[in-house]
Amino acid sequence: MTVDRVIIPCQHRRTALEAHAPPAARVSSGAIVEFQTSDEPYELLARGIPPEALSLERFNQVTGPLAIIGARPGQVLRIDILDIIIERAWLVSLRGFGPLGHLIEESRCEAVTLLDGTLTISERLRIPVQPSIGCIGLAPARGVSSTFRPVWPWGGNLDLVELGPGSTIWLPVQRPEAYLYIGDVHAAIGAGEPAHVGIEAAARVIVRTTVDPEVRCRAPRIRTGHTLLLVGVGPTFSAAQQHALQQAMEVLRTEFALTQREAYAYACACLSYRFGGPAGPVVLAELPLQLLSHSSGMRTPS
Repeated sequence: MTVDRVIIPCQHRRTALEAHAPPAARVSSGAIVEFQTSDEPYELLARGIPPEALSLERFNQVTGPLAIIGARPGQVLRIDILDIIIERAWLVSLRGFGPLGHLIEESRCEAVTLLDGTLTISERLRIPVQPSIGCIGLAPARGVSSTFRPVWPWGGNLDLVELGPGSTIWLPVQRPEAYLYIGDVHAAIGAGEPAHVGIEAAARVIVRTTVDPEVRCRAPRIRTGHTLLLVGVGPTFSAAQQHALQQAMEVLRTEFALTQREAYAYACACLSYRFGGPAGPVVLAELPLQLLSHSSGMRTPS
């Protein structure tokens, strides 16, 4: 069986997750696709264009959409992140932007040298390249969804360090053919994006996209190593926390066949919470899988 291999250049970029955009490519389930992501606003800043001359939407552009033949609402799209190749990286300092914006006297954007898997900030400071996807999502059922905020049940501006090579994300399909978008790649980013900006980048993101009949989810979930992350979203952090916890309990009960008592005990002893990125109330429930996979009669979803 031949697996589709497709490249989507960054010229196919948009400022929102659009339900009715013409697809940049159309593939079968199981295809391997390369998304080339844009760093256009950072190139413009580096040339001296002031930030106020650029619309906010241009800073979170996404490449796509990729249509997956046969995907339909109610199904779940599995995206395996096979590789992220950073092509250019930028240190972006915006006066008045984010929690550290008050420390910046003048906005500037500097190209960062990439050498041997490191980012050269200065002669004495080098940071390992740890690439991750900032914005990944499917189209809504109709209309558009912002790539800034909030995070939607079908994805969006997640800004999670876990979305790097080797990880898998599942997203619930909202419209026929799913329509996948990827952008806002970081060469490195701290957990939670504390400065509301990472080391921004242009990249080539290689993924495998598969309609997964074994998974049912109503919000993003991420597998990285031996951890399953359930993404909780809502109008408040309390609501997002409850949303994440509810998903974790559903996974323990339905996918690992734990009793209510067993699932409750596992949540009490092993479940962890942390905040997601800054794009609205997002809480991650971190579910360690090693104990579950070692228990008799239980199977860890791959």
